[in-house]
Amino acid sequence: MASNIDRDYLEKTLQQFESYPYPDIPIEEPLNKDVEQLYKSSLVTARYRWDKKIITDLENCAILDVACGTGATTLQLAWANPGAKIVGVDISPESVKIAEKRLRYHGFENSEFHVLAIADLDKLGQKFDLINASDVLYLLPDLTLTFKQLGQVLKPNGIIRGNLHSYYQRFNYYRAQTLFQRMGLMEDNPEEAELGIAREFYAALRDEVNLKATTWSSDQGKIDNDQWILMNHLFQNDKGYKLPELFDALAQSDLTLVDMVDWQKWDWRKLFKEPDNLPAYLAMGLENADREEQLCFYELVQPDKRLLDFWCSHPLPSKKDFSKYWLEQSPENIVVHLHPCVKNFAPFRQAILDQGKLMPLNLSHCFSFIGQDSWLDRTLLTAFYAPLLDSPQTLESLVSRYLQVRPYYPGDLTPVQPEEAQDLIMGMIAEQEAWGLIMIEA
Repeated sequence: MASNIDRDYLEKTLQQFESYPYPDIPIEEPLNKDVEQLYKSSLVTARYRWDKKIITDLENCAILDVACGTGATTLQLAWANPGAKIVGVDISPESVKIAEKRLRYHGFENSEFHVLAIADLDKLGQKFDLINASDVLYLLPDLTLTFKQLGQVLKPNGIIRGNLHSYYQRFNYYRAQTLFQRMGLMEDNPEEAELGIAREFYAALRDEVNLKATTWSSDQGKIDNDQWILMNHLFQNDKGYKLPELFDALAQSDLTLVDMVDWQKWDWRKLFKEPDNLPAYLAMGLENADREEQLCFYELVQPDKRLLDFWCSHPLPSKKDFSKYWLEQSPENIVVHLHPCVKNFAPFRQAILDQGKLMPLNLSHCFSFIGQDSWLDRTLLTAFYAPLLDSPQTLESLVSRYLQVRPYYPGDLTPVQPEEAQDLIMGMIAEQEAWGLIMIEA
């Protein structure tokens, strides 16, 4: 019986994506300009977040894109992980054809594609350093079973990136889907007739009616876009999740949470007017809570993310507290690396090397994923980042360079002492590492 249910699920999903291959992005689009998406797609980001391992050579790494669709995510994975082998799988033959053509067009020959369901991944005969399962998990009937199937083809220190639709954030869309199911628009694969009825229904509603006000865009471009309606109002098998459900499924699958992919934007402290002046019971409870409890708190207070975007992996035998460990090392033994996506982002390089500008630079203007303003004066920006563009640097060398660039305090021209410069640079390293711009080797 369960296998029949699985086939019904797959058939409904297959029909929708065979009729409307997703995403509908021209093959010629390079998809390598969005530094945030490349950063999130990088194995370097995920591995460092998990075990502080800095990967400098990707040529022996293998990356799997599950439910690759027409290959947009697959292409971003290829750009973000140069040299790695890329494998894409999907149940839609039409989508796989487009995906394969897309990567060949952009010159990624070290890639292969298969028409394959997640249940059959073992037929690939490979294990992977990174498995990307974006925009698919919430369409499947059994999340725990899917995690087990993905875990079987994951290397011991590999990472799975997945995402789930947020039940809280998309609640109104689920109301719309339930309504259209009751109206009979989703018994079979929704096509032009069903799309037309959905449009007519919303056009007939008064603008202030809750369902229309919360789900129907005033953007005519979206209303005219068939895929936008299909992916929101008429989405087959769409399901919303809450974080405790995710954590429970991971535990049952012998996997563990690494972190949220956009962890910088899940900081509970940013929810409060004065995070350093909270009632004692609240401050102690949140500070002492484990990461999963903090995330559940954030989700209930601020459900503002469509996707619960996360990394998970096999549990580590042991994991040291690196946030304290590196601070105890000698300056010559602390090596700072610039994340490759940051290093290769042309606007950032230009901003650092442009000697004629004096105004401070807001790093969030270059890297929106850090989630908050970060203004740096040009002297500090150049002293810290310019040498990292060429190669990793020891803390000792960064302090020495800073003292060469700014040997005196501007206010009274007193000399800057080495220990003062070291405190400044170490504080900067801690901040930039927490945001994910740099990585520490110690």
